[in-house]
Amino acid sequence: MLNNYDLSFLSDFRYAMQKRFPSVLEVYYKSNEWAGIHGIRENDQMAWLSSKN
Repeated sequence: MLNNYDLSFLSDFRYAMQKRFPSVLEVYYKSNEWAGIHGIRENDQMAWLSSKN
């Protein structure tokens, strides 16, 4: 079972992926959306914006 630490770690990992391999991260988001899992992209963007402030 994932806890809050795991979820923030995954978001941080995706942030690093966005900087290095944005096309790979885009495929990750699209495949999840295709599978019916929505909100990951939006949650990541909100977390990344709030961490900048």
